[in-house]
Amino acid sequence: MSLLNTHTMGRALASRLLFLFALVLSAVVMGTLGYHLLEGWSLFDSLYMTVITLATIGYGETHPLDMFGRAFTVVLIIFGTGVMGYGISSLTLLLFQGDLPHYLRVRKMDKIISRLENHIIICGLSRTGLYALEELTRSGHDVVIIEKSEAQIQQWLGGKERPYIVGDATEDDNLLAAGIERAQAIITSLTSDADNAFVVVTARSLNSQLSIVSKAETESARKKLLAVGADQVVIPSYLGGMNMANLVIKPETLHFFERLHTRYPNTFRAQVVPVEPLWVGRSIAECMPVGDGSVIVVALEMPGGEVAFNPPAETLLYEGQSLMIIGRKAVHTPPLAQA
Repeated sequence: MSLLNTHTMGRALASRLLFLFALVLSAVVMGTLGYHLLEGWSLFDSLYMTVITLATIGYGETHPLDMFGRAFTVVLIIFGTGVMGYGISSLTLLLFQGDLPHYLRVRKMDKIISRLENHIIICGLSRTGLYALEELTRSGHDVVIIEKSEAQIQQWLGGKERPYIVGDATEDDNLLAAGIERAQAIITSLTSDADNAFVVVTARSLNSQLSIVSKAETESARKKLLAVGADQVVIPSYLGGMNMANLVIKPETLHFFERLHTRYPNTFRAQVVPVEPLWVGRSIAECMPVGDGSVIVVALEMPGGEVAFNPPAETLLYEGQSLMIIGRKAVHTPPLAQA
């Protein structure tokens, strides 16, 4: 839910609460004034009589009633108790089971999201988006979900605490509420290629430095998504087909990486790390913890696309290169930059 919708919900909730309080208060005020004017009682005695009448406690009359007082009491019991019952029951539902708990939950989500930086936004909690969420969570990344159906969010998350926004990811307000201006990446996994394209265009306009990865159903849609601003586009059916074919052609290789990923889900990570400015002119051993075996440099990719496999630890690094590594954990920042 966007911040604008949160404010709208807050105003509607406040109006509802004010109406219910006014409804209950009006019944009490009318009863108090009725006894005060008809019977000439003091305001306190009139208030006391009104409260015990509306509460149906039955303590007895505060003072003897004449015919007009008794008639007024009958009217107060018939109409006043109905108003009180409706007001109190509606107020109870609102405070404990209705809009108030939902509003407080949304406000809590807004506060959590407002503190996030360099997080990743997932648009659409389909099965593809769910797998992406699980992998990013295992990698220690902060993730914000945008999904239309709150029921589907609760079903997929299974009670796990994850920041989410209930709404349409194609709307600017929801992307801004997810902190897109502070995010490092966005994954669009909506069911429609047109919706994914719309999110890509909107996200790129809101944050030009954002890394955008999108899902596509066809090769034609993949090309269009790249044309409108996506950095990477994945066709799940294509990847699934490639993996199935490779399981037949070269199963040993896939089984090897699958076993590593399955047995060590929180330690094994394969990454492509661009050479940072602070690394330029330094050796791989100076920039990566290769000495203790926590990182293995599989290959060094040159700016032109040429790849040198198993580069020596003393290889010097230059701008535009990338390191293909396998590590015990994900490398988020260069070690030299932390020093």
